[in-house]
Amino acid sequence: MTEIAESPMDTDLEYDVVLATTDGVESTIRCGSGTTLLEAAEDSGLVLKSSCQNGGCGACSAKLSRGRVEMGDHDPDVIETPESEGGILLCRSFPREDCRVDLPYDRGQIVTAPPTRHQARITGLDRVADAVMRLRLTLLDGDGGASSADFEPGQFVRINVPGGDARRAYSPANVANWDGELEFYIRLLPGGKMSEYLNQAAVGDELTVSAATGEFGLVESGLRPRWFLAGGTGLSPLLSMLRRMAEWGDPQPARLFFGVTRHTEVFAQDELQALAETLPEFRFDTVVWHPDPAWEGATGNPVELAAAEATVLAEAPDVYVCGPPPMVDAAYAALTAAGVPREQIHAEKFT
Repeated sequence: MTEIAESPMDTDLEYDVVLATTDGVESTIRCGSGTTLLEAAEDSGLVLKSSCQNGGCGACSAKLSRGRVEMGDHDPDVIETPESEGGILLCRSFPREDCRVDLPYDRGQIVTAPPTRHQARITGLDRVADAVMRLRLTLLDGDGGASSADFEPGQFVRINVPGGDARRAYSPANVANWDGELEFYIRLLPGGKMSEYLNQAAVGDELTVSAATGEFGLVESGLRPRWFLAGGTGLSPLLSMLRRMAEWGDPQPARLFFGVTRHTEVFAQDELQALAETLPEFRFDTVVWHPDPAWEGATGNPVELAAAEATVLAEAPDVYVCGPPPMVDAAYAALTAAGVPREQIHAEKFT
């Protein structure tokens, strides 16, 4: 999960939400209008079923039987119950009044656990492209020192936006470390809560960060080549995976196709070049869809470029895709048509 679309509708209102399971057990939680139902449940110590947590997989499908919610960007095809009949995704649903939500499982399948959060200090803020900010944080222990950063490449954390109850999910671009360092590439959106905050934030400010979660990540499958397709800031989790490969000395050949719309949106080229010098079997192309005369690199669509190369491979690679939903859907279609088995394509959509 690289990032959740920012919503200008966040306010400080709170509502009662009843969570009802199939065995008749009901739990009532409080949920702010800028907090998703899934997050509010976790705040109350109830870990509900979920996976991608950005509206793309359907694992958190439920049914709204009373009240009203507003859903952020999501893939309507993954909801188990039609939206016209109350189907919702808990990870993208913001309450607009008191609600009742019917969960499609019994109470015994809900994990009870206190929420895990850390304070973190901003150690770097760099505008690395037209609408991309690199944010660097150091996690703090209870005494103000550093706390280790424990996560798997491809996972994400949630960062609280100061001054309200809004939270945003981002995938680290670095790897786990004992120094508590986290690095993110964040897309800046007009009117976005986190974007507005980052535009006035300063080194030394503190933020609240959740523990890492998510199932997107590297799959052990022998020595098959690993390919990576990134759209915009979808590069972050893939960069983390590549850095893990370099750290562990993984021998698989690796190939990255990194696509942006305009060359002013290109970022992380020095980091990718450093990886190319560390991973002997790694190559990358940065592809610009609408180039101008100043751009001298590859042009076009990274999905089409990857699919064309895949047709001539002796062995189909494992492919990791992260980007907007249309890009991910196009990657599935083009790569399977080029001979890559669908089960070898691992994707994360961000909206």
